[in-house]
Amino acid sequence: MINAQIRKLLLDPNTPATVLLVLASDCLGPKFVAWDPQTISMEMEEALGQQLPPPCFNRLMAAVELVTSDAFYVSLPDFIRTCNVLYNGSFDPAVFDPADAVEVAWGLTEAILIWPPEPNDEEPFAQKILQYIGAVLRDEGILIPPDILRLGLGDSQDWAQVQMEFSDDPSMFNAIYDKETAKTDEINVIVKGRLRAVLEALEALQLEDGDAEDAVKQLLIGLRRTEQRSNELKPA
Repeated sequence: MINAQIRKLLLDPNTPATVLLVLASDCLGPKFVAWDPQTISMEMEEALGQQLPPPCFNRLMAAVELVTSDAFYVSLPDFIRTCNVLYNGSFDPAVFDPADAVEVAWGLTEAILIWPPEPNDEEPFAQKILQYIGAVLRDEGILIPPDILRLGLGDSQDWAQVQMEFSDDPSMFNAIYDKETAKTDEINVIVKGRLRAVLEALEALQLEDGDAEDAVKQLLIGLRRTEQRSNELKPA
């Protein structure tokens, strides 16, 4: 019997993929990630008494894919699709929807939380994915990457060029810096707000399955590390 707290989260179209993955594991058992999507949908409907809202199901399947495949890290189309689904829950295989900077920032954050790359892997993302992230930032006029994107891209060469060109014009440099940090800060605020929502939801869960409880403990450790690492990467 699903308790009211879990039921509410499963029916909320804004529930993050990380939380949905834990809830599905609690309801169906951890081995559910090996099932096909139709089976997962049917079993969740039976447990819940109604179908999962499409955004929740889409996010859940994105989380399952992160656990069972490395496509997010090596395939650009899968990276873009997963970032979009994790952020807004929508998925239409017939339409190409490029992921923008905030979608990429949150997609990276939650994907690394759900299934982080190997600690000794210094370059977990394929070069095409890194190039895409750089192109998105340039297209949106973002010279200083948001915190999470600096994990993969390092320091911005475009920003270094601005610093050099306007080193003798402090007023112009300050104006550009204020504009740039405003864009970056906006994305950081969105990402950290969502991280906080994940943290609060996980801390409040009342689960039945011991394996799911253990998963929550590990996720909370990873979540706090992600928050800490993000705070260490403030733009200089």
